[in-house]
Amino acid sequence: MAKKTDMNKRCNKAAQKKQQKRNTKAEAARRKPIVQVVPRPGISEMGAPEGFRAIGMAQAMMEYAKPLDEYYGKEPQSIDDLNKLMKLSMLLWNHALDVEKGEERAARKSEVVKALSDAFGMSGEDAEALRVRMVARRTWLFPEDVQPAERTSPVMIMRKEILADIKSFNYDRMQHTRDEILPTDEDRALIDKIKQLDRFMEEEADYGEYEKLLTETKDEAEKRFKLWLADRGFPAEHHGLSGCLHIYFDFVYGYMHDHVVTLRTITLNYLTEFFEDFLIRKVYGDPREYVEWPPAIKLFYLFLKDKGYMESLDSITSMINAMELRLMSVLKKQFG
Repeated sequence: MAKKTDMNKRCNKAAQKKQQKRNTKAEAARRKPIVQVVPRPGISEMGAPEGFRAIGMAQAMMEYAKPLDEYYGKEPQSIDDLNKLMKLSMLLWNHALDVEKGEERAARKSEVVKALSDAFGMSGEDAEALRVRMVARRTWLFPEDVQPAERTSPVMIMRKEILADIKSFNYDRMQHTRDEILPTDEDRALIDKIKQLDRFMEEEADYGEYEKLLTETKDEAEKRFKLWLADRGFPAEHHGLSGCLHIYFDFVYGYMHDHVVTLRTITLNYLTEFFEDFLIRKVYGDPREYVEWPPAIKLFYLFLKDKGYMESLDSITSMINAMELRLMSVLKKQFG
């Protein structure tokens, strides 16, 4: 009887494992996209008229909120600071929309003035002046007659406030003094994690496990890559290129694509999407810094070759070189 009971337990466990596997596969199947390639123009091709540029909604809100930095006296130093700023920006944005539509309400106006007074410790008169300024700013930055016809579009058309002088990356300053750096145990561990990510892209995986691995891999890749830049003898001014990796990992491994994409198998059409759209939509900062991504990613692939993940760099380097030229054109159109 004991043997039969043990056998039943094992059978039940086996059945449970099979059911869990079926559930995991079913969940993965639901997450898999239907392979249907629909060409989408890069953000610089969204039809912005002369003197304007297309911008993602989150970036639009941050651009709109720039005058508030004058009153904070500093840029947000924490997630809590940033959340407070975004909440206040959204309140001002929605109030400005009401005013533009002729739906200004006394209650909302009082709410905005109080929120500004509380946030910056200013008088009611000063808060009212700032409210008026921010209402006018939204209308000036995002005039209604240039916005996309499709109201559900995640893109806004914004007036260019400042024109940036976009210059090509200065490769003459990026000399290094050492040859191939052989992998350490830590390097090999990183490559194993990247290969595990590749397998997760091609097979079913628990989302929580996948997300944890992606976060760990991004952080470790930045750390190992920065150390490799120093070991290779690159000038210290270029060690910061390691910070470009996170957004590239997010695109390759954390973004829904129509086909399986990995660091090793990425194709020109996906690199085009990354450089001409994803990078500009997701990274908010000085537009002149975008030129650092092509050299950073090319060097990262050299790092991956040193560490045994890549065998040849000819194809990926050729594609990134082509995209670097196109990126310069996009940046000048978008910010120049």
